[in-house]
Amino acid sequence: MRKTVFSWRKRLIKRAKVLARAGYSVIPVHGDSLPDQPKKPAIKWRKFQKRIPSLAEIESLFPDDVSALGIVCGRVSRLVVIDFDDLQRYGKFCRRFPQHIATYTVKTNRGFHLYFRTEQKVPSHQFVGGDIKGERSYVIAPPSRIDGFQYQELKEISPLELSREEMYEVLNYLQSGPVGARVGRPRGYGEEKTDLVLLYGRLAPQLGRNNALYRCASIGRDEGLGESDVVALLGQAHVWEADRQGMRAESPESRLSEALRTIASAFRKRYGSSVYGSGIPNSLREFLLQKQRSTVLIRLLEVLRLARWREGEWFTLGEAMSAAARFGLNRKSVLDALGGEASVYDGRYIIRRRYVEYLDNGGLKSRRRGRPPQIMYQAPTIAGLMRRLGLTWSPSDKIGGEDIKSAHSYRLALHREYVKRLSPEVPKSWLAKRIGVNARTIARYNRELGVSVVEKIGACPLTRGVLDSLPKRRRRDAKNSTNGYWLELGDGRRFPAWRHIGAWLLRAGSGDVMICMRRPSRYLMSGEASRVEYEKMSVAGFVKARALREAGSADGRLKSAINALADFVKRRGPGARMERIPLFFESVARQIAPDKVAETIKGYLLAYDRDGGRVERPVKRGIAYRMLKQFGEGNVYLASFEGTGELLYAFAKRALRLGEAPRALELLMRAAEG
Repeated sequence: MRKTVFSWRKRLIKRAKVLARAGYSVIPVHGDSLPDQPKKPAIKWRKFQKRIPSLAEIESLFPDDVSALGIVCGRVSRLVVIDFDDLQRYGKFCRRFPQHIATYTVKTNRGFHLYFRTEQKVPSHQFVGGDIKGERSYVIAPPSRIDGFQYQELKEISPLELSREEMYEVLNYLQSGPVGARVGRPRGYGEEKTDLVLLYGRLAPQLGRNNALYRCASIGRDEGLGESDVVALLGQAHVWEADRQGMRAESPESRLSEALRTIASAFRKRYGSSVYGSGIPNSLREFLLQKQRSTVLIRLLEVLRLARWREGEWFTLGEAMSAAARFGLNRKSVLDALGGEASVYDGRYIIRRRYVEYLDNGGLKSRRRGRPPQIMYQAPTIAGLMRRLGLTWSPSDKIGGEDIKSAHSYRLALHREYVKRLSPEVPKSWLAKRIGVNARTIARYNRELGVSVVEKIGACPLTRGVLDSLPKRRRRDAKNSTNGYWLELGDGRRFPAWRHIGAWLLRAGSGDVMICMRRPSRYLMSGEASRVEYEKMSVAGFVKARALREAGSADGRLKSAINALADFVKRRGPGARMERIPLFFESVARQIAPDKVAETIKGYLLAYDRDGGRVERPVKRGIAYRMLKQFGEGNVYLASFEGTGELLYAFAKRALRLGEAPRALELLMRAAEG
């Protein structure tokens, strides 16, 4: 193995030296040696954005375990690489520029890399179906190995040299659609347009006909439709929409007149609105806080909203910084939101960008003095973001300009508005996860806001009869704590809720001993003092909650939870009445053993014939299928002399043998409750 790694390193170094002699800046990349981030550089490579490493440096740059190398793009290598991930877009490019495809080409895992040499400064950016690798970027080069795939040379020829005009022509073709300052959505947006009629039909029962019509008309206006187009789409839908209960009926003529006035009002409004109203939905806020682990992107979106920018309009970096400065967002945050780590999700920029040709003043439609910008950005539509991220509608809490000055103030405001609106009864960890902080930070927010916390604790007496509901401590478990539950004496002393400690407390006669479990707390903006409330809890409820907590814990101890429930159900004793469980074709295999398996259930199979007479048969799988065919589903039962809990326990054991652990856990929870 060592010899294989060494020979592969030699191969990479040899290839890197060839590229360096040809005028390319090269860097080592982890590759398969770092499965989580295979395309991450193995060194700090910023200095090689300005110079090419020497041949002696290359020997020392490559560690033994790397399996890939990268070529730094931009002016240092005079290199621009077009990375096509969409094969259809690659085919269109080849048909549009047949003179440019005779260049060095590499086959990647998802598409192709086309290499071009140029003297121009080309910024790295994305287009629909791929990326442009220019300044401050690098590209994986053959013979690198990433995720088991080895990059291959398809056309082993020198990269094509492109002039300034040719480079601009290619870049502007890839970024199709006009660029203008505040001109609405670009051409080519048709595939993402909203079905206004369907949306109106869904919103009208919720918001009312007129509100739904106004919102749908606003969306149509922002997507480039004319007023007459929106009237043609929504006019008749508004006329024939059903009346709400209790509302006065209107004539079709009156409805149509109302529709024309509402649509005209939507088109008179200068700034666009979305189906979600003027605010950003909380689900979008929470998603970006959790996934991006930063507030800069969502705070910039809040800036665009507060500045009343129109959805879909184009803006420059300078305009974004000017607007952000009014609300306390600094330059570094804006740069990070538009081009840093927080600006990308699933490999694509959340705020769309477009390369602008220096000399394309006609397309830019800009009267600014000085050099035109290289990149322009497009204010995203809330509806488009929600669709792209797969989110559903949610309310929008009111966030003001003072709330977005810092990450602390923004998260604090979201927590404040949520508590004020719902007075939630949830775990502290859930509140923390919602806005991307930890539980300790939520406690600090509560103190800062004066939130009243009603801490709820479930309690049940510990006796000899329920001692078996406590877990046994294993060697790998913590000695002095249990996860969210404990034993508490009358004087307030607390002990870990291990079975041996409970037995020791009962033997010592320590007075009343309670099994306590932390329940979700309630949060109020009432200004009252925080307090603790004890509420009655059953033993079965304690066992069920403990099993759920252990099954959902980080170590995933599902088997431990099942064993705890099974042990509790097994010790509860036999039932006292006959139970009848309906049988169906799909449930027989889970509930009854095969005929050749030595497993019996204390009972019999029961059915009723046409005359209402009872038909009893032994509990065997083959007999059960025959009875279902003869008497039909819903007319055949498994009659057991055991209680429901014992029967469910038997079903759970069978589910475990079949490898259905989640079903076994569900059955045992039902048994513990019964």
